[in-house]
This record gives sequence, structure tokens and C-alpha cells, in this order.
Amino acid sequence: MSVRNVHEMPWIGEDLVFDLANTVLCGGGPAGEDLDLLADPPLLDAWRGRAADPRLAALSQPDLLTLRGPVRAALDAASRQAALPRAARERLNELAAKAPVTFHIDTAGKLRQREQGGPVDGVTARRALVLAAGDEQVRLRRCPAPSCGMFFLARRKDQAWCSIGCGNRARASRRPARGKPLAQSRTPAGT
Repeated sequence: MSVRNVHEMPWIGEDLVFDLANTVLCGGGPAGEDLDLLADPPLLDAWRGRAADPRLAALSQPDLLTLRGPVRAALDAASRQAALPRAARERLNELAAKAPVTFHIDTAGKLRQREQGGPVDGVTARRALVLAAGDEQVRLRRCPAPSCGMFFLARRKDQAWCSIGCGNRARASRRPARGKPLAQSRTPAGT
């Protein structure tokens, strides 16, 4: 399967970190190679039109690629419950420092966090750190379906795939091809 239009990108437009991290479709190219949405001009344009944060979509292609590296490395490690790679952790920490969070007490006397904005790479890094090491980390998954590999937050404890389509594709890939007989087991004569 290969993505050729924006309607085949249902994972784009919900979260700026997933928007950026999921610009690589594992095995989604015509010959089964990875498909990089940022390297294909029509797909990049389609992605830009659907991205959740217009400031992220407005970054240059080289800036998107530079930011995507540590974001994907952090999400990949976190989805496997592994330690974040040092280089990714350090780079995301550095970027997130440009997008601070402050505390304030609301009118009800409750302590609240307030994101102060900042440059989009800092906001993206801060959100990536929250996904990779915060409370949502236990729900972070990477879809194992053929031609996918998208990162997502599981809605259920047993959710394995990012979408129904991926679940169907994964189950279908485990079935024998039509017209092919199942391998028959042979037992030696006399047993």
C-alpha cells in the first residue's frame, strides 16, 4: 500500500507531534520501502494542508527533517518502554526550554500549569517529551501492521493497531493467499 493523497492520511491533523513523527510510512513505498511524506513534494503539500499546527506546517523541509529525527527517536523508544536515546533526549530538552510552562493558581485556589507558547519547534519538543515520559507514555504504541508503523495513543489497553484498516490488513497478512492450499503436515508411515 502506498499513500498517494491526503485522504489516505487519517492520522494527520490531531496532534502536532504525531503529525510530524508519522510522516514516515514504514514499508509504504511502491516497492515496500519506507515512504517519506516530507521527501515527496505532493505528499508534503498535502501534509502541510492537514497538519494540526499551521506553524509546524510552515517550517521548511530541512527544519522539519531536523526536528523529526529526535521526535521519532523518543517516541520509538517510549513505545518500546525503553530509555530515550541520549541525543534525542538532550535535543528535545534543549528545544523544550524555549517553550516554558509556568504555574498559576486559578480562582478556585487550584494550582494549574500554563503553557507559555514559544517557537513551534520548542512546543513540539515539549509535547514529545510529555508523550515519551509523561502519564500518556503507557498508552503510546507503534502500529505493527504491514505498511504502517504509525505512532498513536491507544484508546484501550488491548489496542494493537492504529486503525481498523490496519487491524484488517494485519489479520489478512496472516491468512494464506487464496488458491494456495494450506501446508499439510506429513506423519511418517507406521506412526
